[in-house]
Amino acid sequence: MSNLAIPVVFFGLALWFFVGPQPTLPDLEPAASVSPADIDPSPRRTIFPDPPTIEIGGLKQRCSDCHKLFDTPLVTDGERLQHGEIHLRHGINNQCSNCHSNKHRDRLVLYLEQEIGYDQVELLCQKCHGPTYRDWERGMHGRSTGSWDPKRPERGRLVCTQCHDPHSPAFPTLKPLPGPHTLRMGDPGHGEPAPEDPLLKHMRTGPSDHD
Repeated sequence: MSNLAIPVVFFGLALWFFVGPQPTLPDLEPAASVSPADIDPSPRRTIFPDPPTIEIGGLKQRCSDCHKLFDTPLVTDGERLQHGEIHLRHGINNQCSNCHSNKHRDRLVLYLEQEIGYDQVELLCQKCHGPTYRDWERGMHGRSTGSWDPKRPERGRLVCTQCHDPHSPAFPTLKPLPGPHTLRMGDPGHGEPAPEDPLLKHMRTGPSDHD
């Protein structure tokens, strides 16, 4: 009698699972709206070319085009007549001449008045931020593009000023974006996953060589 009871119980449970009331998923909150600007993969900042050039009155001008007309003081106190939009909040690095060459305004300056171009701005930053620069060289700081493999030709690295404002490098407060709601990705127990469900596809087929 006991040997017959076990299959009867299993059959009853199976029948209950198939014809009984099906569990329902809880009501989901409305999907969070995310602005495309918040997930824009382009660099945060546009950097100067080398030599640095801006457009004034429809004409492209270099820094030296104006600075060669007058002497710029080595120490700048109080309000500046030009570049008033620049707010220097860079710790004790509070003088223009710490980074910009006074002799050649189209150049940046390192130790002992050694000059470099704007296309080597990361060398200027490493003058004071050595550990961070070494992390950047190894891919632990900053952002890589194209590929994580340093041997791939399409791999690129953003330089310091493509993320940080050199005059005020601290990042503003960032609000994290909402995470994905996995209940919206389908039911992992029944049916085939929809093409837009990458998580379920990964669960069923396993990782591929491209993951």
